[in-house]
Amino acid sequence: MKIYPVQMNIVPGKPELNFETLKKEVEKAVLNQCDLVVFPEMCLSGYLIGDLWEEHSFIDQCVEYGNRVANLSASIDILFGNVAREEIHGENGRPLLYNAAFYASNGCFEPLVQCNGVIKSFLPKTLLPCYREFDEPRYFFDLRRLAYSLNQPLEALLKPYTRKDGIQIGISICEDAWDSIYQIKPVSILASQMNENGFMINISCSPFTLGKSDARHRVFGAHARNHKIPLLYLNSVGTQNNGKNIYAFEGDSCIYDAQGKTIYEYPKFEAYSTVIEYEKKQIRFFEDSKPQLTGMAEIRRALVYMLSENLRRLGIERVVIGASGGIDSAVSAVLYTEALGADRVFLVNMPTRFNSKTTRNAAKDLANNLGCPYLEAPITDTIDVFCRGLSSLSFERSSVSLKVEGIHYENLQARTRSATFLATIASVLNAAFTCNGNKSEVMTGYCTLYGDTCGIVCALGDLWKTQVYELAREINKEREIIPEASILIPASAELSDAQNVDEGKGDPIVYAYHDKLFSFWMERWNRNSLGDSIMALKDGSLYEKLSISKDFFDSLFKSHEDAIADMKYWWGRYKGIALAKRIQLPPVLCVSCRAFGSDLRESQI
Repeated sequence: MKIYPVQMNIVPGKPELNFETLKKEVEKAVLNQCDLVVFPEMCLSGYLIGDLWEEHSFIDQCVEYGNRVANLSASIDILFGNVAREEIHGENGRPLLYNAAFYASNGCFEPLVQCNGVIKSFLPKTLLPCYREFDEPRYFFDLRRLAYSLNQPLEALLKPYTRKDGIQIGISICEDAWDSIYQIKPVSILASQMNENGFMINISCSPFTLGKSDARHRVFGAHARNHKIPLLYLNSVGTQNNGKNIYAFEGDSCIYDAQGKTIYEYPKFEAYSTVIEYEKKQIRFFEDSKPQLTGMAEIRRALVYMLSENLRRLGIERVVIGASGGIDSAVSAVLYTEALGADRVFLVNMPTRFNSKTTRNAAKDLANNLGCPYLEAPITDTIDVFCRGLSSLSFERSSVSLKVEGIHYENLQARTRSATFLATIASVLNAAFTCNGNKSEVMTGYCTLYGDTCGIVCALGDLWKTQVYELAREINKEREIIPEASILIPASAELSDAQNVDEGKGDPIVYAYHDKLFSFWMERWNRNSLGDSIMALKDGSLYEKLSISKDFFDSLFKSHEDAIADMKYWWGRYKGIALAKRIQLPPVLCVSCRAFGSDLRESQI
């Protein structure tokens, strides 16, 4: 049996475009004399499309294009994911929708559920994730609830599909195989009913996070090994979003043999298809896997991929970046240059008297290294005119002074740079401008609302500051692109004399320690609080939990009381002013196990 699994680039919300892609791949599979072509989960509709699932006309489109896919199956079988609809109403007052798998053969859909006279030409997903960015129960009915409504055990509905040649296929959909947190184990239920001539296929639309490949190999390899059945994991590529978070779907589709060994991996971040052969629990392929990127190299590829895909989708061909000479703007400039090309990335340095020659030179060196258009636009005169004008005014019925100084003068610099200079330059160039903030700043609110929080997208918003430095070193691995000065100087906003980098002054955050503390609070699966970190400090487990040495910790704080006071200060910002700023942050490119935005749902309490 020849199979043609398609790692497909899915355009969310565009079933007409996805159908054309699917049609071309079916034609290739037919030319290769294949028996079965396989496509990912929700390959016509897209996966992260929000309340578009509530639009009847959109569901009509998805159903119609699904029927067209069936019409393509005259000479080849087609397994694909799509939305299924039934005209009875669910608990949300709308027609029942399912995230489902369809199997088309000879121009028709095959029955995938048959129980007590109930026949359905699709297989609903069994486990609907409802955590992080996932919110499937908001829209979909699942196989568990369908079995309950029919007063039948799940095993009566969840069965492998048997082809006319006797080969059995255990079909599962994404989360159905990530079953460790669920009592129900769909893959085990399928495997227990399969004969000696079968294999498993999991169709997915699974977003990228760093380290997910290793986790996937452990989970899917164990399924294949435990049940002694080969397994095909088929994921999509492309980017999708939930409004506040942008996700890459990296593909990384894999084939596991009956011993659980990974025998073939698709390339990441690109559409790809190939021919494999299956016979008596043996899978053969005709090419070797390409080397896969790991660590920061993989993060770099993911970020560039998300930028290029999303900017193209939005019709944005140029970007303007505030190039301060610091590490964040330098890394951002590299990523956007790789996504768009150097001639389309405009770097603007906007110095005041607080900006050192070191950082101004670093900004210019960066532009030269990248070959980007560069402009130095001093902003002091603009700010001074504004301050003088404002100080000459007064309120009626109030004696409040409008003298701009201290933190207000610092914030004015940030707002003048982003909301005035960058926004206007971008408008003139028919471009977008960027937000260069990192996760540490977003966590603590160490940024200016309507200043450096502005921009089309927050490319580094899911990287801690320490990771930004790691990414810079990855970028400079072969040659110096980011000037060494940007890496070596203290991280600083350079908004006052107290932040003079040439004097070694900089940010109030000790990133090597605080990033790990912030991650402990924000990223862990089992959520941690201020109380958890204080308790860990008192019982001596904090060093291990944060992966820091006690000597390093003791070099930062004179006593536990000082350390606890520091924790309370940053926790207060995290849950206070920083939260108010995060709500208005641009969309974040996601690469970690938990990102700010709609991934971490926060309320102002």
